[in-house]
Amino acid sequence: MKLLYLDCFSGISGDMLLGALIDLGAPPEIIEGAFKTLDIPPVRLKITPVEEDGISAKRVVFDFEEPPQTSRTYRYIRSLVDDSVLPFPVKEASLKVFEQLARAEAKVHGMEVDEVHFHEVGGIDTICDVVGAMAALEALEVESVYVSPLPFGRGAIRCRHGILPNPAPATLELLKGFELYPLPFEMEFVTPTGAAILRSKVDPDRSLPPFRVASTGYGRGTHKVPGRPNILRAVLGFSEKVAVTEEVLVLETEVDDESPEVLAHVAQSLFGQGALDVTLLPVVMKKGRLGTRISVVAPIEAQKPLSEFLLRETSTLGVRFYHAQRRIAERRIVTVTTSLGKAVVKVAELGEGLRRVTPEYDACVHLAEIHHLPLKQVMEIVKREAEKDML
Repeated sequence: MKLLYLDCFSGISGDMLLGALIDLGAPPEIIEGAFKTLDIPPVRLKITPVEEDGISAKRVVFDFEEPPQTSRTYRYIRSLVDDSVLPFPVKEASLKVFEQLARAEAKVHGMEVDEVHFHEVGGIDTICDVVGAMAALEALEVESVYVSPLPFGRGAIRCRHGILPNPAPATLELLKGFELYPLPFEMEFVTPTGAAILRSKVDPDRSLPPFRVASTGYGRGTHKVPGRPNILRAVLGFSEKVAVTEEVLVLETEVDDESPEVLAHVAQSLFGQGALDVTLLPVVMKKGRLGTRISVVAPIEAQKPLSEFLLRETSTLGVRFYHAQRRIAERRIVTVTTSLGKAVVKVAELGEGLRRVTPEYDACVHLAEIHHLPLKQVMEIVKREAEKDML
């Protein structure tokens, strides 16, 4: 398994991460190519080698002309990314980061997610930070990301909302579950963009496994940090660990008076609320009535929002929940070139050189429509050629 460890001794921001990934070897032309797929003014990536406290790092700056209206809604940015021709894994990863940002802002401000208005994080530079970092991670073939404990400052910070406590409320919401430690400086060490990227790519409950270091990269931030270099260190390595055990939450309830349409909506919406897996099972309830059991596997911290969602969206009067252990194989998403075109597959490492390749549904549907072939045939071709390519 190829992993990335982020040593955030001076925090993390989008440009620090992008600089560190470029220093690791992510090709700048791939990153700039990702920008060109977006309906935004032309952006040029400027990479400057810098040195601070004897450490050589990369400083990333974007050269572009920002239109007068720089504040954008989450709905706008989601459409911007979704309508692009970014590679499927990069698009999905970028959308997930912006979704995390929007959900955090919505919770803090008490509003609907689609109506969230991004200010500082709605600019072209932030959009490029996110899309560029996701393109770089894909280019480096990173399968799993881990992070060190994160520093946070004291006092207050100024933004378009006014004076806010440090860290900003949305940032702190995104950092739930992560290990933090205080520093005696009135500075923002973890930006909202950095926090959203961590939330979307890192499981804070998963420990860093033993690994072999392959290379290191350093990304320089904008500000000066007292007593330490404002640098993010990224470590690329390989681990032999093929499976992990983690604690999850299981929620269950039964209903006997819901339509198939409502059940389908509930199941799909649960994934959007953070569920890891959703199962609908036919059951026989009291008085012999046929019903449906809704079973949800989710992160531990999702108990309250998911149970409230089930109570609100279904006719149930109660939701059971308990903790469980699950063992999962390490997996990665890979883009492969097949005789039908580029496709996305999920690769599960099973140990002792064994792996399972599963074509991604959406990518195969796209190829089936282009070539006018049955979906099943396309999935077989992609699976066969992907497995051959990995020998």
